[in-house]
Amino acid sequence: MHHSRRFSSDEKWHSEASWQYSLAWPMFVACCLQNVAFLVGSHKPGQGLMAEQQVADDKCGDADEHRTLDPGESLSSQQTTMLRLPPYRSNIVSFISKLATSYPSHLQPCICTRSFTSSDPRHQSFKSSSAPVPESLPPNVPIDEEQLPRYRSEVYYPANPGDVLCEQYELKAKVGWGSTSTVWLAQDISSERLFKSNRFVALKICNSDAADEDTNHELDMNMHLSSVNSTHRGRAILGTAFEAFSIDSPQRSSHLALVFKPMREPLWLFRRRLGGQDKVTHLKLDNIMVTFEDESVIEDFVQSQAAHPMARKIVGERTVYRCHNNFGALKGGINTIRNMYPKITDFGLAQRGDQAGPLIHPIQPNDCHAPEVLLGTGWSYSADIWNFGIIVWDILTGQSLFQQERLYSASQHLADMIALLGPVPPAMLQRERDLRHWRWRPEVHNPEGKLSGNAAEFFGGPFFSDDGTFLHKDLIPSSRSLENELPECIPDAEADLFFAFMRRMLCWVPEERATAAELKLDPWLE
Repeated sequence: MHHSRRFSSDEKWHSEASWQYSLAWPMFVACCLQNVAFLVGSHKPGQGLMAEQQVADDKCGDADEHRTLDPGESLSSQQTTMLRLPPYRSNIVSFISKLATSYPSHLQPCICTRSFTSSDPRHQSFKSSSAPVPESLPPNVPIDEEQLPRYRSEVYYPANPGDVLCEQYELKAKVGWGSTSTVWLAQDISSERLFKSNRFVALKICNSDAADEDTNHELDMNMHLSSVNSTHRGRAILGTAFEAFSIDSPQRSSHLALVFKPMREPLWLFRRRLGGQDKVTHLKLDNIMVTFEDESVIEDFVQSQAAHPMARKIVGERTVYRCHNNFGALKGGINTIRNMYPKITDFGLAQRGDQAGPLIHPIQPNDCHAPEVLLGTGWSYSADIWNFGIIVWDILTGQSLFQQERLYSASQHLADMIALLGPVPPAMLQRERDLRHWRWRPEVHNPEGKLSGNAAEFFGGPFFSDDGTFLHKDLIPSSRSLENELPECIPDAEADLFFAFMRRMLCWVPEERATAAELKLDPWLE
């Protein structure tokens, strides 16, 4: 008998939005600020989450796009308890705003007596002549997660279309993959869901080699977000897991499974559908997902899988499927975006700010690093405000403000900051000198594989001399300034307001950045 430990929460999802700049982009930014205000708690200690931790994972692909949360127990526990999370309702009147409040719930016991039903294609004969046969891929050509540098097949859950997990979720198609999991579209076939609207879910099935600390952290983040500040308007567009359970594979390895509302695609791909194809080069918008315009899109996709099943390869005792996550053009055309809205997802690397001591370990994707992260001066909730400024620029221009063509260089990153934002304030330089003796524990490997205990070692510093002179002046681009890089979608008449808005987020000194609550009132958004 397989036991599953799980938590869940039920979710019910209940003006024309144009993506022309004149209306939608400022409104979209304001909508996202609801999320930022909830996550960072407007800089109030203990009320928000931090930017993602960089060193814990080297994600690849699209699978780890959903982020999640934990009851704080070891996954090895054989308890069969379902923790019912505080659900939140969304009454989305338009794509951009109109977010509802939430209400609390309760704990409810649940036992899952059977977590795995096999439909392994190796054991299927495809007797029907009319049944389509999946395309067979060469076994010696790596696909999806097999292309990862440290790929080990035995740590991935051996999922197959038709498998039923926990007697409830029937797997339909692999829609994502990454270094720590695969993501599958599944149909809820349980009788208790007969009269509820969420027929399909996204299952993130984590690898069996994930440390208890890592899996518990991911669960904890979801539990935290689903249980605090339930009336905040930004909560409705956070893509947290509403259920989780552990499953045993036929090889008796244990895997954490997280259940999400299915998302259509990342925001960068959605943006590409609406124009700007030639400009989208290196966006960091993978963790902002867009909902489906209509659930019938999912149903059509599942039906198409029956006619055109995923290509597969069989290697020994394992079948690997090629990810199939293209849901096609918008159903009903561009007018259907009024039924869609963004969600921030994938909280597995999120950091809480109520930790002891200065937070100096590296966080954030490379081109999103805040100055205090590169200099090791200690980061807090304001790092998310810097992140948000970078994302706004990405959305409006189609490229990162600090994009680098070759291997990432922190020296070049700081040189670009100096060109765009001006010299580093003396206060920041003094902080860097004062905190040089602080080291994080445990030491972590930097991208070159060197064990590092502070920012200078991790990023290749020091970057400044003792008298505050930048040691890489030759890297400062003389042709760059923020005001010379006005996005094409911003009218000249609004340039001053726009740059003033950006400079409230992109500040050298973290304490000088506006809070999310303050940014919501910015004149550019009005």
